[in-house]
Amino acid sequence: MTHINFYVSKEEGLQNRLAIAYRLTNLALKKNLAVHIHTDSESTSKLIDDKLWIADKTSFIPHIIVSADLQHNESPDNHTKFIEKITISHDFEPMSNCDYLINISNHHPDFFSRFSKVAEIIDTNEKILVAGRKRYAFYRDRGYTLEYHQL
Repeated sequence: MTHINFYVSKEEGLQNRLAIAYRLTNLALKKNLAVHIHTDSESTSKLIDDKLWIADKTSFIPHIIVSADLQHNESPDNHTKFIEKITISHDFEPMSNCDYLINISNHHPDFFSRFSKVAEIIDTNEKILVAGRKRYAFYRDRGYTLEYHQL
């Protein structure tokens, strides 16, 4: 069953949540996990893309932004050659490489249960916090293993 971790930052703002996503992605990569970062929009996908390229001046995290267009226009055989170890999207539903899902959107992705682990990243912004509490209740009511980490 999927194990879900909530990471709650004391600092507010998207840039802070992106920094947490970067740290979690870097840790997952060191553990050789495939990661999918789910965002709320194309613009947020581009922001985390930038973060993964420039966060560390001596290295980068190899990744790719994918879209639903790829999913619907590629056959399953061709589709797998486009999948990197780390993917980012707001509208793509991964069918493989489902080790670790990092969610920085305000909704649970319908496909979350395909993943072994899920990281939900929230902060103290009222809207983000309320949405995070709803996701926590959603997962809890369905019997998922939950952990809460105050950062």
